[in-house]
Amino acid sequence: MKKTLIPILLILMLFSCNKEDELAIVSPKEYLPAYPGSYWTYTNGERIMVNTEYITHSYQLGVSSSEMSEEKRVPCYNGKALYEYSIEQYSSVYPLKKLLIEKGAEPWIVDKLNGEYIKRQLIKTEDSIPIVPIGVLDTTWYPNVLVVVEFIDSLTVDRWNYKEYYAKNIGLIKSEINNPFDTLPPIVEKELIYSHINK
Repeated sequence: MKKTLIPILLILMLFSCNKEDELAIVSPKEYLPAYPGSYWTYTNGERIMVNTEYITHSYQLGVSSSEMSEEKRVPCYNGKALYEYSIEQYSSVYPLKKLLIEKGAEPWIVDKLNGEYIKRQLIKTEDSIPIVPIGVLDTTWYPNVLVVVEFIDSLTVDRWNYKEYYAKNIGLIKSEINNPFDTLPPIVEKELIYSHINK
């Protein structure tokens, strides 16, 4: 009996060890190149890091369902699973928040708060933009930049709350905060000082 049990256990262990190797890997995309081991440092002191290895992840597909998505190997970006341009968020209705798209002008829903839809929209593509972080003497020009805003649906895209700038092959280079109920100009939340893309 023992002689039969040992080979069966060895076979089961081999199959369980290979499970992670068989899972699909969701690779990063060029406007958010969150390859394992990459990081970004910003003017507000924030440092966004990607774990050194892909993580195994799945999420609940709907609020009224216990069904889970298929497990995949994804980057862990600042402690959250990243599926190309969609990041894990704590919402039972919208478990993934699509941060950006590369083309298109239509807004997309990212969450619902107090009965209001929260949306994001690609508002423009810039050939290049300059960033001059406070305390840094040199201007850095970033080519191929996508500009995305987040807003409450009833206030429309012109009265956005949050604006992000994503540079090709770099990632998030700048973010701004805006009070849609005020006439004051937006405030720069952070600008990129340094990035390391571990491609």
